[in-house]
Amino acid sequence: MSRRPSRKSTGIFVPAAVALLCAALLLIGHRMGGDAQVDALLDAIANNRTFITSSIALETGVSVPEAAAPAAQPQAETPAVAVESAPPPVDEADTAQTNTDTLPSPQDKRDTDISVRNDAGLSVDVDAMLNDPIDISVTADGSPQVLIYHTHSTEAYTPEGSDTYTASGDYRTRDTNQNVVRVGTELTKVLESRGIGVIHITDIFDDPAYNGSYGRSLTAAEQVLEKYPDIAVTIDLHRDAILNNDGSQYRVATTLDGQEVAQLMLVIGTDASGLTHPNWRDNMNFAVNLQADLNGAYPDLMRDVNLRSQRFNTHLRSGSILLECGSSGNTLQEAIRAVKLFGNVLADRLLA
Repeated sequence: MSRRPSRKSTGIFVPAAVALLCAALLLIGHRMGGDAQVDALLDAIANNRTFITSSIALETGVSVPEAAAPAAQPQAETPAVAVESAPPPVDEADTAQTNTDTLPSPQDKRDTDISVRNDAGLSVDVDAMLNDPIDISVTADGSPQVLIYHTHSTEAYTPEGSDTYTASGDYRTRDTNQNVVRVGTELTKVLESRGIGVIHITDIFDDPAYNGSYGRSLTAAEQVLEKYPDIAVTIDLHRDAILNNDGSQYRVATTLDGQEVAQLMLVIGTDASGLTHPNWRDNMNFAVNLQADLNGAYPDLMRDVNLRSQRFNTHLRSGSILLECGSSGNTLQEAIRAVKLFGNVLADRLLA
């Protein structure tokens, strides 16, 4: 339906028509080589609110209130550049403890009293392995020699303070700053600070489908190892899940120098399930010797070494382990403190 101009708006037609005629004449002068004064006058007309409102009225027959007229935009001297949104403000009270944490000092000893939870039922001579450690070493030249990945990437911890997340399941989230991937990031930082090159796979393998996650993480790990054949150690970093009898989340933790720290567990896969794994005894040798170093440096940090029937992708290298960092009952900060301690002891062993 067309709208006829109202009688109230006809009073602006004459000044609007005159303004448009003047603008047209000035524009012709400019095209024919007019000077800077013509340019300035054109800009003044283009930015004049009365001219704009009158022009709109002439075109539509509808008056535009002064307040609704478009404001003139200043011309930028350089093209606009898209800028990422600033991160949300951080509550300093929530992060104060994290920022001021001082890692407990390691004890200068080696505790070879190693306990093994042998769920695979295979014969293992721990003492012989401690007396004849496998030689797995790296160089501090920054080249990739350690691979960290997460088969169950969405595993998360008990929310606390600013460490909260949108859940994708029970104690699970795709937020890699809040799940076990974050713990891997902190371990990467520790190793790289010691000169050890690390490849950290942050892909999510267990969501939306949990089944098949080991196959997917294996494919990703093999691609990295093919590209970087000098990688000597692979770590599949997880967090455990333990329930109390009442169904609540069990927390595995210890206190070191007054700080609450999650406990860790080394898990070693075998060929007991029927899958090929010719080097599982090398993995076990590496694990018990690393455990001896960790037990000596930080008593009670480590849970018993767990020998399992499943392979868990630990056939990739002689220095392949699965590391459980805390449980769902722990907080993210407790897990981060623990993995930092682990990382420094691991670096000491690999660089020895």
